[in-house]
Amino acid sequence: MLEVPGKSGPVLMEKGLLVLPGGSGGTDFRGSGTIDRLRLSKATAETFVPRALRRAHLFTALTRLDDATRSFIRAFMNHPVDRERSSIEDYASEQILLELAGSILLDHYGSSLEAGSTSSGLRDRAMAVIAQRCADRDLKPETVARAVQSSLRRVQAAFAEVGNSIAAEIRRQRGRLAKNLLTDGRYDVLSVQQIAEQTGFGTTAALRRALDELYGCGPRELRDGRASF
Repeated sequence: MLEVPGKSGPVLMEKGLLVLPGGSGGTDFRGSGTIDRLRLSKATAETFVPRALRRAHLFTALTRLDDATRSFIRAFMNHPVDRERSSIEDYASEQILLELAGSILLDHYGSSLEAGSTSSGLRDRAMAVIAQRCADRDLKPETVARAVQSSLRRVQAAFAEVGNSIAAEIRRQRGRLAKNLLTDGRYDVLSVQQIAEQTGFGTTAALRRALDELYGCGPRELRDGRASF
Protein backbone atom coordinates (compact mmCIF):
# COMPACT_ATOMS: atom_id res chain seq x y z
CA MET A 1 0.00 0.00 0.00
CA LEU A 2 1.21 3.48 -0.83
CA GLU A 3 -0.11 6.83 0.36
CA VAL A 4 0.65 9.38 -2.37
CA PRO A 5 0.23 13.13 -1.75
CA GLY A 6 -2.65 14.40 -3.84
CA LYS A 7 -4.35 11.00 -4.09
CA SER A 8 -7.71 10.44 -2.42
CA GLY A 9 -6.65 7.22 -0.76
CA PRO A 10 -4.04 4.45 -0.53
CA VAL A 11 -2.86 2.85 -3.76
CA LEU A 12 -2.23 -0.89 -3.90
CA MET A 13 0.60 -1.72 -6.26
CA GLU A 14 3.22 -4.33 -6.97
CA LYS A 15 5.53 -2.04 -8.92
CA GLY A 16 5.59 1.47 -10.25
CA LEU A 17 7.41 4.77 -10.56
CA LEU A 18 6.79 7.57 -8.09
CA VAL A 19 8.01 11.08 -8.92
CA LEU A 20 7.91 13.22 -5.83
CA PRO A 21 8.99 16.89 -5.94
CA GLY A 22 11.05 18.07 -3.00
CA GLY A 23 9.12 19.80 -0.25
CA SER A 24 5.82 18.17 -1.21
CA GLY A 25 5.46 16.24 2.03
CA GLY A 26 6.08 12.69 3.14
CA THR A 27 5.04 9.49 1.42
CA ASP A 28 3.79 6.58 3.51
CA PHE A 29 4.65 3.04 2.39
CA ARG A 30 2.86 0.15 4.07
CA GLY A 31 4.03 -3.42 3.77
CA SER A 32 7.33 -4.91 2.65
CA GLY A 33 9.23 -4.34 -0.55
CA THR A 34 12.28 -2.84 -2.19
CA ILE A 35 12.61 0.74 -3.36
CA ASP A 36 15.25 2.10 -5.72
CA ARG A 37 15.60 5.86 -5.41
CA LEU A 38 17.22 8.43 -7.70
CA ARG A 39 17.47 11.91 -6.27
CA LEU A 40 17.91 14.99 -8.49
CA SER A 41 18.16 18.62 -7.53
CA LYS A 42 15.21 20.78 -8.57
CA ALA A 43 17.41 22.77 -10.94
CA THR A 44 18.66 19.62 -12.66
CA ALA A 45 15.18 18.10 -12.98
CA GLU A 46 13.81 21.31 -14.47
CA THR A 47 16.40 21.28 -17.23
CA PHE A 48 14.61 18.17 -18.51
CA VAL A 49 10.95 18.93 -17.71
CA PRO A 50 10.62 22.63 -16.88
CA ARG A 51 6.94 22.69 -15.90
CA ALA A 52 5.92 19.13 -15.16
CA LEU A 53 7.19 18.73 -11.60
CA ARG A 54 4.53 20.57 -9.64
CA ARG A 55 3.03 17.66 -7.70
CA ALA A 56 3.50 13.99 -6.99
CA HIS A 57 2.89 11.60 -9.88
CA LEU A 58 2.50 7.85 -9.73
CA PHE A 59 3.03 5.73 -12.85
CA THR A 60 1.94 2.13 -12.33
CA ALA A 61 3.11 0.89 -15.74
CA LEU A 62 6.89 0.67 -16.00
CA THR A 63 8.57 1.18 -19.37
CA ARG A 64 11.63 -0.66 -20.66
CA LEU A 65 13.65 2.43 -19.80
CA ASP A 66 12.40 2.28 -16.19
CA ASP A 67 13.38 -1.38 -15.94
CA ALA A 68 16.79 -0.75 -17.52
CA THR A 69 17.51 2.08 -15.09
CA ARG A 70 16.53 -0.05 -12.10
CA SER A 71 18.76 -2.87 -13.35
CA PHE A 72 21.70 -0.48 -13.76
CA ILE A 73 21.26 0.93 -10.23
CA ARG A 74 21.10 -2.53 -8.68
CA ALA A 75 24.04 -3.85 -10.69
CA PHE A 76 26.13 -0.81 -9.79
CA MET A 77 25.23 -0.78 -6.09
CA ASN A 78 25.56 -4.56 -5.62
CA HIS A 79 28.83 -4.93 -7.52
CA PRO A 80 31.55 -6.10 -5.12
CA VAL A 81 34.09 -3.35 -4.50
CA ASP A 82 37.54 -4.92 -4.52
CA ARG A 83 39.30 -1.61 -5.01
CA GLU A 84 38.61 2.10 -4.70
CA ARG A 85 36.78 3.50 -7.72
CA SER A 86 38.62 6.13 -9.72
CA SER A 87 37.27 9.64 -10.21
CA ILE A 88 36.70 8.87 -13.86
CA GLU A 89 34.54 5.87 -12.90
CA ASP A 90 32.57 7.99 -10.42
CA TYR A 91 32.10 10.70 -13.01
CA ALA A 92 31.01 8.27 -15.72
CA SER A 93 28.53 6.47 -13.48
CA GLU A 94 27.01 9.74 -12.25
CA GLN A 95 26.59 10.98 -15.82
CA ILE A 96 24.94 7.72 -16.86
CA LEU A 97 22.52 7.93 -13.95
CA LEU A 98 21.80 11.59 -14.69
CA GLU A 99 21.03 10.84 -18.33
CA LEU A 100 18.88 7.85 -17.38
CA ALA A 101 16.93 9.90 -14.84
CA GLY A 102 16.43 12.72 -17.33
CA SER A 103 15.32 10.29 -19.99
CA ILE A 104 12.79 8.75 -17.60
CA LEU A 105 11.32 12.17 -16.87
CA LEU A 106 11.11 13.00 -20.56
CA ASP A 107 9.59 9.60 -21.31
CA HIS A 108 6.81 9.96 -18.75
CA TYR A 109 6.24 13.71 -19.00
CA GLY A 110 6.71 14.19 -22.73
CA SER A 111 3.12 15.24 -23.32
CA SER A 112 3.29 17.70 -20.41
CA LEU A 113 5.93 19.68 -22.25
CA GLU A 114 3.32 20.70 -24.80
CA ALA A 115 1.50 22.86 -22.28
CA GLY A 116 1.49 26.58 -22.97
CA SER A 117 2.36 28.19 -26.29
CA THR A 118 3.77 26.25 -29.23
CA SER A 119 7.05 28.15 -29.02
CA SER A 120 7.46 27.54 -25.28
CA GLY A 121 6.87 23.81 -25.74
CA LEU A 122 9.42 23.74 -28.55
CA ARG A 123 11.92 25.63 -26.41
CA ASP A 124 11.39 23.28 -23.48
CA ARG A 125 12.02 20.22 -25.64
CA ALA A 126 15.15 21.80 -27.08
CA MET A 127 16.44 22.66 -23.59
CA ALA A 128 15.87 19.07 -22.50
CA VAL A 129 17.93 17.81 -25.46
CA ILE A 130 20.71 20.26 -24.59
CA ALA A 131 20.70 19.23 -20.93
CA GLN A 132 21.07 15.58 -21.91
CA ARG A 133 23.70 16.02 -24.61
CA CYS A 134 25.67 19.12 -23.61
CA ALA A 135 28.84 17.09 -22.97
CA ASP A 136 28.88 16.02 -26.62
CA ARG A 137 31.37 18.29 -28.36
CA ASP A 138 29.52 17.81 -31.65
CA LEU A 139 26.26 19.22 -30.25
CA LYS A 140 25.36 22.30 -32.30
CA PRO A 141 22.18 24.35 -32.85
CA GLU A 142 21.46 22.38 -36.03
CA THR A 143 21.72 19.12 -34.08
CA VAL A 144 19.24 20.37 -31.49
CA ALA A 145 16.76 21.43 -34.16
CA ARG A 146 16.91 17.99 -35.78
CA ALA A 147 16.45 16.30 -32.41
CA VAL A 148 13.19 18.17 -31.77
CA GLN A 149 12.09 17.66 -35.40
CA SER A 150 11.84 21.34 -36.20
CA SER A 151 13.62 23.89 -38.35
CA LEU A 152 16.62 25.75 -36.98
CA ARG A 153 14.83 29.04 -37.64
CA ARG A 154 11.79 28.08 -35.53
CA VAL A 155 13.89 26.87 -32.61
CA GLN A 156 16.09 29.98 -32.73
CA ALA A 157 12.95 32.13 -32.71
CA ALA A 158 11.59 30.26 -29.67
CA PHE A 159 14.80 31.00 -27.75
CA ALA A 160 14.88 34.60 -28.95
CA GLU A 161 11.46 35.16 -27.34
CA VAL A 162 13.12 34.89 -23.92
CA GLY A 163 16.33 36.68 -24.87
CA ASN A 164 18.34 33.49 -25.28
CA SER A 165 19.84 31.44 -28.11
CA ILE A 166 20.52 27.76 -28.71
CA ALA A 167 24.29 28.30 -28.70
CA ALA A 168 24.14 30.28 -25.45
CA GLU A 169 22.05 27.56 -23.80
CA ILE A 170 24.53 24.87 -24.90
CA ARG A 171 27.36 26.98 -23.43
CA ARG A 172 25.40 27.54 -20.19
CA GLN A 173 24.71 23.84 -19.70
CA ARG A 174 28.32 22.93 -20.40
CA GLY A 175 29.45 25.61 -17.96
CA ARG A 176 27.09 24.26 -15.30
CA LEU A 177 28.51 20.77 -15.76
CA ALA A 178 32.10 22.07 -15.63
CA LYS A 179 31.36 24.05 -12.49
CA ASN A 180 29.97 20.94 -10.79
CA LEU A 181 33.17 19.04 -11.54
CA LEU A 182 35.47 21.88 -10.50
CA THR A 183 33.73 22.44 -7.18
CA ASP A 184 33.60 18.73 -6.28
CA GLY A 185 36.79 17.57 -4.58
CA ARG A 186 36.37 14.03 -5.93
CA TYR A 187 37.35 15.30 -9.37
CA ASP A 188 40.52 17.12 -8.41
CA VAL A 189 42.48 14.40 -10.20
CA LEU A 190 41.05 15.67 -13.48
CA SER A 191 43.10 18.35 -15.17
CA VAL A 192 41.43 21.47 -16.56
CA GLN A 193 42.03 20.08 -20.05
CA GLN A 194 40.31 16.81 -19.13
CA ILE A 195 37.33 18.70 -17.72
CA ALA A 196 37.16 20.80 -20.90
CA GLU A 197 37.02 17.59 -22.92
CA GLN A 198 34.51 15.84 -20.64
CA THR A 199 32.10 18.79 -20.70
CA GLY A 200 32.05 19.40 -24.43
CA PHE A 201 34.19 22.54 -24.58
CA GLY A 202 37.13 20.71 -26.10
CA THR A 203 39.77 23.30 -25.21
CA THR A 204 40.76 25.02 -21.98
CA ALA A 205 40.45 28.40 -23.70
CA ALA A 206 36.80 27.77 -24.55
CA LEU A 207 36.17 26.52 -21.00
CA ARG A 208 37.78 29.60 -19.43
CA ARG A 209 35.82 32.01 -21.64
CA ALA A 210 32.52 30.34 -20.77
CA LEU A 211 33.22 30.22 -17.02
CA ASP A 212 34.29 33.86 -17.01
CA GLU A 213 31.08 34.81 -18.81
CA LEU A 214 28.83 32.70 -16.59
CA TYR A 215 30.49 32.98 -13.16
CA GLY A 216 33.04 35.77 -13.48
CA CYS A 217 36.02 33.54 -12.74
CA GLY A 218 38.16 30.80 -14.23
CA PRO A 219 38.52 27.09 -13.45
CA ARG A 220 41.30 27.59 -10.89
CA GLU A 221 39.25 30.19 -9.00
CA LEU A 222 36.28 27.83 -8.93
CA ARG A 223 38.39 25.04 -7.46
CA ASP A 224 40.14 27.25 -4.92
CA GLY A 225 36.90 28.91 -3.84
CA ARG A 226 34.66 25.84 -3.86
CA ALA A 227 33.53 26.43 -0.27
CA SER A 228 31.60 29.51 -1.41
CA PHE A 229 29.60 27.61 -4.07
